[in-house]
Amino acid sequence: MRVTTVDRYVPEPGTFVHWTVRDDGTSIDSPIPPSFNQLVHLAGSEAGNTWLAAAFEVSGPLDRVALADAYRALIARHGTLRSSFVPTSTGPRRVLRSAAVRLAEQPGAVHHSGAALRDTLWRHCNDRCAPFAERAYLLAAIDRPDTATIVCAFDHAHVDAYSIAIVIEELRLLYHGADPETLPPVGDFVDHCAEPVEFRDDDPRLDGWREFFGDQGVVPPSFPLDLGLAPGSSAPQAVELRRILSAGTTMDFENYCRTADSGVFAGVLAATAHGIRAVGGGDRARLLFPMHTRHEPRWQHAVGWFTTNAPVTVDATGELTQTVSHAQHAVRAAIEVGTVPLAETLHALGGLRLRRADIFMVSYIDYRRLPGAEARDATHISNTSSADDVQIWFSRDDNGLSLRARYPATARARAVVLPFLDEVEQTLRAGAARGVLLSTGPSTADSR
Repeated sequence: MRVTTVDRYVPEPGTFVHWTVRDDGTSIDSPIPPSFNQLVHLAGSEAGNTWLAAAFEVSGPLDRVALADAYRALIARHGTLRSSFVPTSTGPRRVLRSAAVRLAEQPGAVHHSGAALRDTLWRHCNDRCAPFAERAYLLAAIDRPDTATIVCAFDHAHVDAYSIAIVIEELRLLYHGADPETLPPVGDFVDHCAEPVEFRDDDPRLDGWREFFGDQGVVPPSFPLDLGLAPGSSAPQAVELRRILSAGTTMDFENYCRTADSGVFAGVLAATAHGIRAVGGGDRARLLFPMHTRHEPRWQHAVGWFTTNAPVTVDATGELTQTVSHAQHAVRAAIEVGTVPLAETLHALGGLRLRRADIFMVSYIDYRRLPGAEARDATHISNTSSADDVQIWFSRDDNGLSLRARYPATARARAVVLPFLDEVEQTLRAGAARGVLLSTGPSTADSR
C-alpha cells in the first residue's frame, strides 16, 4: 500500500469517469448521535475537507458496468455509506438514507496530462466528499486501453485508514465477479456508534491519562520545538514522503527490535524520540497514537471510523536499544489506558483545552496484515489542508517501511522538521544495520 497525498499523486493519463448516487429521496432521522471522532471532525469542517481515497489498478479497458455494480454492492454492505449528517442549532444530526441506489454515469473527460487528471480528481473529491453531503463520497475511475485505475474517496467521518484497505479489497473482488454474499459478514458502523459506553470516574486507567497530561490541564501534546507559528495560527500543509527501509532492511530492523523483546512500532517510536532529542526537543517524547476499536468479529471487515487514541511518553535518555525496550513497555501500558472511552475520559478530567487544531501524533500500520494486499498498485491518498503541528504516519508493506509526515509550511518548521526526520531515518537505518548481524535467515542483500 502506497501512502501519499493528493498533491503528490500523478496518475497515468486517461479518461476520468465518475458516477452520481441517486435514490428515492427518503431519509430517516436517526436517534444515534455522531461518534466522538465524527463530532470533532464535523466541528472543524469549516477549515476544509478532510477525505481519504482508495486507488488500485486493474487490467483495461475499464468494465464500467462491473464497476458500477461493485460500487452499489459496497454501499449496500456498509451502513456508514448510507448515512449522512445535517447541521442543526444543537449540533450535527445523523440521517439514514436509502440502501437502494442507482448510479448515474457522468460523461468522461479525456486527460492527456497526469497532473491535469490529478487536479480533476482533486476537485471532484473536494466537491463530493463534503462533511454534510448527502452521499459524502466520490465513486470514480480512470479508463485506459491497457489498464484502468479504480479510485474512490470518502469524507473522513465515514472511514479510517483500515477502511481504505477494506474498500480496495472488496472492490477488487466485486469488480472481478465475486458474489457479495461470499464476502465476510460485516456490522454497521452506525450500530457501533449506538453501543452503550461503560465508564466509571474511578476507573484506574484514568490515572494513566492524568499522569500523561500532568498539571497543565487536558492539553493535547504538541511537537516540542517552535514551528514558526503564532498561537492560534496555521499555515498551508507541507508534506514529506520517504521510503526509509526496503523489505529486507525492515526485516533486519524487526530482528533488532526483537532483541529488546519489542516490535516495529516500538522501534519507530524510539527512533522518533531519538530524533526529537537530536534536534534539541528534549529526551522525553510525548505524543498520541491511534489504535483501532475493531474488537468484535462483526467490525473486522466493516467500513467506518473505528479508532481511538492512546497517550505514550517515550524516554530517550539512554542508547537506542534501551529506548526501544522502554517504548515497548510504554506502548503496552498506553494500549490499556487507551481502552477507556475517550470522550468520557476527557470530560472527567476537566474537558479538552485545544491550543492547536492538530495534535502531535505518530501512527503505524502494517498493511501486510490488512485486506487489499493482493490489489495491484494499491494506494491510500489523503487530502491536503492547513497544519499547525507535526503528524507522522509510518506504514509497512511488502516493499518495506515508509513515512509520511505533515507539518506547517513555514521556514522555521522546515528548518526543524526536516533535520528531525533525517535523524529518525538515520536511527532506523542504524537499528536495521544492527539487525543484520542478528539475522539467521538467508541473505536479503539483493532486496535492498
